[in-house]
Amino acid sequence: ARSCREASRMLRRALASRSSEAAIISTRASLPRGSIPPPPASSSSSSSREGRRPRFFSTTTSSSERPGDDDEWETVVGLELHVQIGAKTKLFSGAERLYGAEANANVAPFDAALPGSLPAVNARAVELAARLGFALGADVQSRSSFDRKHYHYPDLPHGYQITQQRSPIALGGSLDVFVDGEKEKDGTKRRKLRVERLQLEMDTGKSFKQSSGATLVDLNRAGSTLVEIVTAPDLRGAEEAASAAETFQRVVRFLGVGDANMEEGSMRVDVNVSHKRRDGAVVGERCEVKNLNSFRSIARAVAHERTRQIALLKRGQCVRRQTRSFDPAVGATAVLRDKEALLDYRFAPEPDLPPVVIEPAALRAIAAAVPELPSSAAARLTRTRGLTPKLARAIASKPWTVAYFDACADAGIEWASRHGTKEPNAADVANWVTGVLVGAVKKAGLTRKGGEPLRGLPESAGAARVGELLARVSASASLEGDASTGTSPVGAGITARMAKSVLAAMVSGDSRPIPEIATELFGGDVEDGE
Repeated sequence: ARSCREASRMLRRALASRSSEAAIISTRASLPRGSIPPPPASSSSSSSREGRRPRFFSTTTSSSERPGDDDEWETVVGLELHVQIGAKTKLFSGAERLYGAEANANVAPFDAALPGSLPAVNARAVELAARLGFALGADVQSRSSFDRKHYHYPDLPHGYQITQQRSPIALGGSLDVFVDGEKEKDGTKRRKLRVERLQLEMDTGKSFKQSSGATLVDLNRAGSTLVEIVTAPDLRGAEEAASAAETFQRVVRFLGVGDANMEEGSMRVDVNVSHKRRDGAVVGERCEVKNLNSFRSIARAVAHERTRQIALLKRGQCVRRQTRSFDPAVGATAVLRDKEALLDYRFAPEPDLPPVVIEPAALRAIAAAVPELPSSAAARLTRTRGLTPKLARAIASKPWTVAYFDACADAGIEWASRHGTKEPNAADVANWVTGVLVGAVKKAGLTRKGGEPLRGLPESAGAARVGELLARVSASASLEGDASTGTSPVGAGITARMAKSVLAAMVSGDSRPIPEIATELFGGDVEDGE
């Protein structure tokens, strides 16, 4: 409290030395106590441009977009993400983890805290949490333990939550976050977000308040495996906070750790927001906004906290450390509890569970099975294949697509080298894989809802055969570009237009040699080259 008062006095003295800012303070002081000036209206449209992800009310993208009297303030944001692990059963019981089931249909005795029921750790959940830890570059612990976090709520039948407060499963790590709209070479900005800890814990149930005042409880979700990811306060503003949460969602899905559907509650985000002077002076306490369930809500909550906290600081008031909720209907946060009312959770070791010990051989096997993360894959494809950052990120968005592209590009290069023809361009291969091939797969009805388009392709449309097809297209294109040679390169005769029909036949299961398929579809002769 004393440091807060001292910071306020320093701020008032600094502002009083400039007449323009003294006028601002005078104007603000005339507002009713507790009122918050509305944010300035933006002249730019908030609607998204076609083909781009919509912007999230960024407050830090450029000095021209920030209100002039807020230039001296920097918004500091850290995240706490709660992600349900995609194990079939819950963390400490054998009950299934199913979304949308009838209320209280998937509840084991332990989930309901029935007397005599004991927890048993789900080994698959531990494996998936360790997998996520390795992917984030964290130090995955060979030994971790569980604690009881005591608090009372209708949807927490035990009266405590089992978590890993003292000895989490992973420590450290980081994640690269790309923010659209920044002034970089490719139109994006990279922010390295540090991860402080990753811990396992059991989820709560869901409570529903009735108009009569009664509360109904559904324990289907109770006991499901949560992994909590706590980041450092490395983010700056609403746009970065929303982009970071979206990046975590993509990573969780990419690894197969969980579905991370925010609309279903399998991923929830808390944001910690504070402010500092751009000269480095820290002013005010951080406020935590709980249980945000969409990227838009994350951005709006951070933007509102920026407006609210800066208004307080400019009036010379302290920003109190609080836990707050966000109401998307009005776009504002509200106090849940103040610092003085922070709960004493009375953490204690969980007596019914031994420490979780992962053998070194098991840790090595889990680490070896972790695929290349999208950010790393995109950087590699840009560096080694010469793809643009945008195209590289499209390829790197799914693990099967990355593997297929690499194999397809290598097969095309190998075929061209063997037959002395021009190698297919890597960007052309990428566009074919993400565009033409995915379109043919969808048209053939081979994709399953929520699945990867290129997973489970028939052998007739394997990466080696498609690579050969694209090498033949490249050979034909080089012949058209240099008709003066008078020679026909091996494999020539298949144009890009023809290749689309050939590819559709291959996706449908036609495993004949490519020249035979092309000859049947279009007539004439195509050089076999074999």
